[in-house]
Amino acid sequence: MKHSALTWVKGTIDDSLKQTRQGLEQFVEKPSDTAPLQQCVVWLHEIYGGLNMLELQTAAMLVDEIGLAIKVLLAGKIQSNESTYDVLMRALVQLSNYLDHLWIIQRDMPLALLPLLNGLRALRGQPQLVANSLFMPDLSIAIPAPKVAKMPDDKLKEYVQRMRAAYQKGLTSVLKDPKQPEEGLKLLLTVMQRLQQVTGNVPLGKVWWITEGVVEALLQKGLELNNTLLNLFKQIDGLLKPLVEHGNAGLRVVPPKAMLTNLLYMAAHARSKGKVITEVKTIFKLSDFFPSEATVATARLLFSGPDIELMKIVVTLLKDDFARIEETLDIFNRAENPSVTELSPLVGLLGDMANTLAILGLTVQAKLMLQQRKLILDISENRRPPKLETLLEIASAFLKISGALDILGVQGVHARQRLQESADTQFWDTPQFGVVMGVVVEEAKQELAQVIQPLVTFINTNTQDDSLLEVPGRLKQVEGLFLITSHQRAAKLLALSIRYIEKIFIKEATVPPLDKQKAMADVLISLEFYLDTIAGNPMDAEDILDVTEKRLKILLS
Repeated sequence: MKHSALTWVKGTIDDSLKQTRQGLEQFVEKPSDTAPLQQCVVWLHEIYGGLNMLELQTAAMLVDEIGLAIKVLLAGKIQSNESTYDVLMRALVQLSNYLDHLWIIQRDMPLALLPLLNGLRALRGQPQLVANSLFMPDLSIAIPAPKVAKMPDDKLKEYVQRMRAAYQKGLTSVLKDPKQPEEGLKLLLTVMQRLQQVTGNVPLGKVWWITEGVVEALLQKGLELNNTLLNLFKQIDGLLKPLVEHGNAGLRVVPPKAMLTNLLYMAAHARSKGKVITEVKTIFKLSDFFPSEATVATARLLFSGPDIELMKIVVTLLKDDFARIEETLDIFNRAENPSVTELSPLVGLLGDMANTLAILGLTVQAKLMLQQRKLILDISENRRPPKLETLLEIASAFLKISGALDILGVQGVHARQRLQESADTQFWDTPQFGVVMGVVVEEAKQELAQVIQPLVTFINTNTQDDSLLEVPGRLKQVEGLFLITSHQRAAKLLALSIRYIEKIFIKEATVPPLDKQKAMADVLISLEFYLDTIAGNPMDAEDILDVTEKRLKILLS
């Protein structure tokens, strides 16, 4: 939830970070003027307040370390040189990318920032942090707990008293023989399970549940019994005392933060795969704090890469190139006698765009772009005919690549891994889908509207004109939209309708009977409704196509 809440303040934080970077750049250019650097401290303080309010501790810690380093620099206690500036600027850039990561992925990875934090601390001559210093799990996360009926105070006191006696017996057994603790641990496990059954969803329930997972791991040899765990087990006995003395009032006791954190730290290091310990790790996202070395290395590359602002600039330039391609292909498609040589200028442009995509790390999209370059080259040199299917294939590929760029422009380098899993970036995956598709659907609906009058005119006069001859072409434009956006069933139904019009209205020049005229009107109206569903209208698309198919059967019978 706290990562989601970042959305509400991220724009302000991004602006403050940008101003902070600019302030540092101004100071680097003119070290004698410390005013920009002093303003950096103010902006960082504001950013720290926002992150601290959202309980994004690792990000807040990084901001604090940057601010402290700048204060020491202002005080003249560290050297004002290129090396110092480099550490500070890298920290600001990586902080921005780190916040992008939290916002988009909604997954923390503190260890990836450890070298950066220690680099800043080294500037101030402070001791290095270790991995344990960054273990700050979200203790506010809700856990799965049974809903239980409230027990009267006397019964609850009596029951917990029995459970406490059993717990103390089990703990004593473990303390007496820590090398063979199985019997004692089994008793502790049973007590934790039964306490959850009678206390339900109360703050202390987290202690019972996490401890159950830890004890389960000990019994499965996924953890080694040590003094830290024994001390935690002793502290848990202390939490039972208020329940024995005060009954239901004792359920309001909030467990110490340090106890929960230490229990989760032990759970994070469990090697076993038991049901409870696995669930504890999953719900508290403990793997984020101790991921594999490969995962940490990947995250560090993401944080140190170009930020989203820079990525947006590159994406905008590529989108301008796509606009030129679209214009060229549109002119080619609409020409009465198009010359394939008109496509030649696209060959070099597509090659350059493929190189840029590869540099951005979109290797799958770069390969797809080169495939389209080869198709267009073959068409322009008369080695392949410019068939509609081929041009639709090319257009579909361009939409996928353009969609990947839209995602990259919004999510930056964090989107690369998902985009490289498949070239089939669907158009509706892109952030601009709603706006762009709305425009495209309106154009398609206009095409449908413009085919109705020529059909009506022919029915009334039994006379063909140029507008009637254009009807199949207009409908094929709509069919192309269905194909490009992977609405295959709608495309198939429309193709059958086009064939009927070509045969009856144009080739045979006959007026169909009244029932088929009505069926034709129903088919066109249904497909117009279906277009609305593509643009986001909540109507049931499959029901609409079912109706279309039934009316089409009447038309083709």
